[in-house]
Amino acid sequence: MAESLLSGIAEGVLVKIASLVLQEAVAIYGVENQISELRETLTAINAVLLDAEEQQAKNHCLQVWLDRLRDVLYDAEDVLDEFGCEALRKQVISRHGGVKEKVCRFFSLSNPLVLRAKLSDKIKEIRGRLSRISTEKDQFDLTMRSADNDVAQTRSREMTYSFVNKLDVIGRDIDKQKIIEMLLQSTNDKNLSVIPIVGIGGLGKTALAKLIYNDDSVKEQFELQMWVFVPQDFDLKKTIEEIIKAATGQSSSNLNIQQLQTHLLGIIKDKKYLLVLDDVWSNGPNRWQELRDLLSNGASESKVIVTTRNLEVASMMGTFPTHNLEGLSLKDSTALFIKWAFDEKGKAITPQSP
Repeated sequence: MAESLLSGIAEGVLVKIASLVLQEAVAIYGVENQISELRETLTAINAVLLDAEEQQAKNHCLQVWLDRLRDVLYDAEDVLDEFGCEALRKQVISRHGGVKEKVCRFFSLSNPLVLRAKLSDKIKEIRGRLSRISTEKDQFDLTMRSADNDVAQTRSREMTYSFVNKLDVIGRDIDKQKIIEMLLQSTNDKNLSVIPIVGIGGLGKTALAKLIYNDDSVKEQFELQMWVFVPQDFDLKKTIEEIIKAATGQSSSNLNIQQLQTHLLGIIKDKKYLLVLDDVWSNGPNRWQELRDLLSNGASESKVIVTTRNLEVASMMGTFPTHNLEGLSLKDSTALFIKWAFDEKGKAITPQSP
């Protein structure tokens, strides 16, 4: 049987394709058209994957189809990683000649020209397999569905928190400064001010929000700061509970919704607060409108930062222009790679056995 959450694997491949590191790498090797076609084909397949994964238990042929797709996706991930690593290797060597030999040993590469030819052939082969799989999907009469709007219980999410080691975040200074400028803007508008940060999974939306949340200039401006990991279905009661817990450090799960809203109003009334709503998935306008009305009882200079993958969520919640987070530059990606691949003495870091 195909592994569950195959749509997550497909999304991961699409994230790799969208990264600036890979875009620059494929330009070097002249395979832009092949990568573009691979992305378009995979996007079409990904649109029906949620439905396919639900139906597979009743359809053996669909299980086989998903198994074949899984194998192609894993192969695609491997090849894309090789492209990215080759580009990073070249960048590291050109910028950090002193560690050239260590980097070469770390990657254990053979003749670069031979490698490039092999990678190009692999992309062609994967594109062909994926194209055949895409054609075959039509026989299953699958329905297109969005993971952002389908609040599926099958997708696991890792809860977030506000702490961040600033040295671990690279290449987000400009993004950070732009959003801090929005936060510190004076406004006479009585409506709640909401700043949305949008980007595909893995780009660092949460890390950016953490940098902003912990910035000294931001802390000085707000009387109260709250960090909330939003329930996937945007359940109003649970969300209010989490906001209260973030503000007071105390659980209020024993209260009903009426008691919760009264408690929340008492906490934020006339206070200038900053609230981060991290990883919002659901775009249900009614629940957001109810929460927004409650949050509007804080001081007029209060601000809310929302992180999301979904442009519809950003459009629904935002009052400031959406901040679209882009991938890191090749320079910053290289710096990030060096940080995690080598220790302070320049030695390659090897994962420890469990």
